[in-house]
Amino acid sequence: MPRVRAGLECKQAGGDPVVRLQVPDLPQQIQKRSKTMRNEVIYDKNGRPDIMVVFTPSELGLPDTLRGRKVKEYAISKYPNTLIDGVPYSLPFMKPAVNISHDEAIRLCESKGEGWHLITNDEWVALGFWSWDNDTMPTGNTASGKSHSHSEQTGTTYEGGCGKTLTGSGPVQWNHDGTAYGVADMCGNIWEHVGGVRFMNGMPQVIPNNGAAYGSDQSKDSPEWEAIYTEDGDPVYYNVHDGEITLQPVHPDGTDYDGVKFTDLEVRSDMDAPDKLKDLGLYPADDYESDEYFWLDSNGERVIYRGGGWGNGAYAGVFCLCGTYSRSYVYTYLGFRAACVRFICDSDTLDDLDSDKKQPEPKKRSILAPDFIGRIKQALARQFQKLYEAAHGEDPEGFAELAEKATDEELAKAARLSATLAQVNAAVDMYELTSKQLKLATTTLITIKTEVNDHE
Repeated sequence: MPRVRAGLECKQAGGDPVVRLQVPDLPQQIQKRSKTMRNEVIYDKNGRPDIMVVFTPSELGLPDTLRGRKVKEYAISKYPNTLIDGVPYSLPFMKPAVNISHDEAIRLCESKGEGWHLITNDEWVALGFWSWDNDTMPTGNTASGKSHSHSEQTGTTYEGGCGKTLTGSGPVQWNHDGTAYGVADMCGNIWEHVGGVRFMNGMPQVIPNNGAAYGSDQSKDSPEWEAIYTEDGDPVYYNVHDGEITLQPVHPDGTDYDGVKFTDLEVRSDMDAPDKLKDLGLYPADDYESDEYFWLDSNGERVIYRGGGWGNGAYAGVFCLCGTYSRSYVYTYLGFRAACVRFICDSDTLDDLDSDKKQPEPKKRSILAPDFIGRIKQALARQFQKLYEAAHGEDPEGFAELAEKATDEELAKAARLSATLAQVNAAVDMYELTSKQLKLATTTLITIKTEVNDHE
């Protein structure tokens, strides 16, 4: 069967790809959709893999700069995270981690290394708008292991899960792009924490410009929280009252909690819903249609969960929102997923790009560093050391030190032995196969030593 290159690559964060997987040919329509869905295996600071879906800022309409640093990519956990040795990972067919508080979800994600963070509301909603724009709004586990609207769509439940399914075990319709390459399980199964947004006494507050993705203080008393304002400069409040939730430009008289269809959110007649609320998925975009629900408690601080649970039926969905609990709340239906932001720099890693900061002193380079005159000399020095060790030299570390301290002139002399270099490479390769080649490698080393002496 003909095969095509898939989007799944294996790489260190910011590193070069080391594995590419192949998948069978796909129908033309699916191939067209999947071109923008790039899956990668990214290793965190512990050297363990996460399966991520990677986007450029423009692909999701997210900021291309965070705190003065240019963003190369946003990597989103393909699956709700599971916990392995107390660390979250994005892996398929795993039990999703639950009973996690909001602050703990932030801490766990950030503990994975530079650039890692709890998925932000900006990132979650950007995926939702991508699905809406491309007519691929996902279904999911909304009826104890299956979709409430498509009973033929089922996932793999597990003992003790009370109707939850293993991560990514559902059909492709449960992915945000409707293909195997998309972000999974954003509708139903478990509610998921999102960062960078909250309600304070009915007032929506955000850490603007996706700032929660990198280095922000998301604590309750953080000065980074900002209100959202109307065109007239008034702060927006959500007034929960009499079974309705209404946007208004003044503080509500009282507090309450309730839920309504997302598309049934009201706006008081003397104001318009700010576009910012629509961009953040806190008010339905123009022409958006759905049965998803929006729950809110206007008393005190309320953090945000997205997606709905395995028993929420038509109320669940990507834009479904729960804002009724405090940041300390935990329950069996509440989990999370991490994301990772990667920045642009010469080494293609997460190194600091701020030009006004003092750059670290360069590390002492080893025998393999590119300081030697040309790559030939670098390879020659490396192979000399391997052959020295193969010949059971008594002091390989001392030999490496001598090679590193060699002058440019000395290395240039060695580099002129280009005809011998091929013999060196062949000898090393053969040594690594059998003991017979060891003798040949030793002979070659002796020959090289003689020729070096002849050139001195």
